[in-house]
Amino acid sequence: MTKTIELNDLIIKQINLDYVRQCVTVLYDMVDINGQVWESGDAFFWVTIPPTPPGEPVPDNWFQLPAVYFPTLVQLQTDADQTLTNKFLV
Repeated sequence: MTKTIELNDLIIKQINLDYVRQCVTVLYDMVDINGQVWESGDAFFWVTIPPTPPGEPVPDNWFQLPAVYFPTLVQLQTDADQTLTNKFLV
C-alpha cells in the first residue's frame, strides 16, 4: 500500500534536549487525513554523530544537527542554569 504524505501529516509531540549526550530527541506522529496515527517515531539530532560499531550503518533516524542551532542550545542551557541558580540562592 502506498500512502502520500503531506507536510501537515507530521505532528511533533515532544522535543528533549540532552546536554550530556549532546543530542536533541524529537518524538513525532504521522497521521492520515482523518487524524488517525499510522506511525509514531523518534529522531535524534546530534551535535556530533556518535560512532557506530564497525560494519554497522548509522541508524536511519539519526541526523546531524545543523550548526545554526548550536548558539540557541547553548543559550538555553545558560539561561536555565542562571535562572535555577538564582532561585536556589535566594
